[in-house]
Amino acid sequence: MAEATVVETEDGSAGGSAGEPKDRSADRTAGGSADASAGQSTGGAAERPTDRPTDRPTDQSAGGADVTAPLPAVRRWAIGWAAGVAQALGAALLLVSEFVREDVAALGEKVRAGAELPSYAEDFPRLQDSLGDQGWYRFAADAADALTLHEPRAALWAAVCAALVVRFNRDGPPRTQCVLSLLGAAYCVVLVLAGIPYFALAGFALPFALVLGGVAMVAATRRNARDTAAD
Repeated sequence: MAEATVVETEDGSAGGSAGEPKDRSADRTAGGSADASAGQSTGGAAERPTDRPTDRPTDQSAGGADVTAPLPAVRRWAIGWAAGVAQALGAALLLVSEFVREDVAALGEKVRAGAELPSYAEDFPRLQDSLGDQGWYRFAADAADALTLHEPRAALWAAVCAALVVRFNRDGPPRTQCVLSLLGAAYCVVLVLAGIPYFALAGFALPFALVLGGVAMVAATRRNARDTAAD
């Protein structure tokens, strides 16, 4: 009986000591695998960049307007090349007439009697008289006086400034801006015909005045298109 007890005790102790390390090894292995899996999942979620709304380019402005939409027809008329050419000529005439206003005469005025003209303007009165004999020029001059209420200089300033404002301001009422732009262009055409003697005064500076007038209109129009695309 004593030997049997000893044997059972040795077997039990042997079995217990042998089984216990196996259970602990299994627990460690399972625990390590679970920790590794959890760490990889957490690390992957932390390292994965999140998509933000600001990271994606949008085709709409803050107000929700589609910038790829075509311009309205009235807006195209208001800033079109036909109106732009007339307005550029008007801007060139404004530049030349303002430059010589003190030396010769303001736009639409006659040279003062007995006035001493600079050398570049000596033939200006003769040129005005010569053109005055032409029917088309008389018609243009009379139309300019009638349309501008005998204030061609003020009307030219208003027409050129209105053209620049319309081309800069893309958010204004399209129909109103179209009327202002086309009306200003019509005034510019009439005043340019009546102001041909001033173009003759410009001489070699005439190309510079024409280019400057065109650049002013083109720059205003391009600024408008660039801002519309950037919004």
